[in-house]
Amino acid sequence: MKKTSLLKIFCSVFSVVLLMSSCLGDGDSSFTIEKDFAYITSDDYGRKFAVTSNGYIMHDNITTLTEINQCYFIGYKISSSSADGYYNAEYVNILNNGNAIAKESLRLDKPYENSGLVSRNDTIVPTSVSIAAWSPVNTIGDNWMIGYSLTKKERDEVKAFFYYDVTNQKDSEGEIDPAKDNKIIIDVRFGITDKGTGDNNVTDSFSAVGNLSYLRNSFSPNFSGVTTDYVNVPVKFRYQKYTSSGQPAEVIYIGNWQLSGSNAYYIQFKK
Repeated sequence: MKKTSLLKIFCSVFSVVLLMSSCLGDGDSSFTIEKDFAYITSDDYGRKFAVTSNGYIMHDNITTLTEINQCYFIGYKISSSSADGYYNAEYVNILNNGNAIAKESLRLDKPYENSGLVSRNDTIVPTSVSIAAWSPVNTIGDNWMIGYSLTKKERDEVKAFFYYDVTNQKDSEGEIDPAKDNKIIIDVRFGITDKGTGDNNVTDSFSAVGNLSYLRNSFSPNFSGVTTDYVNVPVKFRYQKYTSSGQPAEVIYIGNWQLSGSNAYYIQFKK
């Protein structure tokens, strides 16, 4: 299996380092991570491991997970010494009661149309959305994690949905032709999929994963004038932001077209 520096191809803001101590001698260090995004996959021999922003984590608690290609929050302790980025963890905790992060596949449609899952009457708008974990290549299975905050009834179940609407590829800078301009806009919308019985409003932060593998498999970028064997296609995420009661939501774009800066997100396509 080919090993590649994860720090170059996997960006996550969810890794929280609690402890860095020289406890192993000879200048070596151990790292205790309270909460980190992890993508569970396996190698050619069927051995399961977690892909994190700190490296490939191996442990019995990962091996016993029944599903691969899912995303979890995990806590772990590892030594800073590794073999090609692989770490045998001292311990691994599967957070969120062992449940995977809620995931939805990208839909090729207008938002809320033909999904059979949620209607416009059940929509809900967040106060903020951010990209929390992503990779331009398929290191984490083309899964993109978002963090979002909103106010809802305390027992309402809310899901995030991801849409690629080819009829609405435009932003404040104008309309784009995705295949010609090498630019993509993805809509992120939210819906109440199960109405609770509670009357109290709660404001909280949540996480969700959108799987964008459809784009890698179906999108045909423009390689004209490209001298490398790949092209980086910038992606903007569009969502409707809550403003105030009785007022229309504000349309917000996350990302830029310049492929630079902390607000740059892109998918890398090979020839």
